[in-house]
Amino acid sequence: MSDMAVLRVKNRDFQRATAEWLHRAKQGNTVVIISSGGPSLTLTAGRPQQAAATDWEGHFTWLERQPLIDVNPVDELRRTDKR
Repeated sequence: MSDMAVLRVKNRDFQRATAEWLHRAKQGNTVVIISSGGPSLTLTAGRPQQAAATDWEGHFTWLERQPLIDVNPVDELRRTDKR
């Protein structure tokens, strides 16, 4: 969360004045949108921070070690859709 204020707003109030709340988030405030039917949504300015760089070499090595299958799952789905 940012060092600035945490502003809590109900979902319906956010929808009525979206530009105002987005402007406040761009100023550095953290805006938390509260909804009774689901989880809260947090708006902050800036990009999310990634934990670590992606290990593509390890990923492709893992893919190469996976066993090959004789049946294409997409073909199986197409057969079931035609029934």
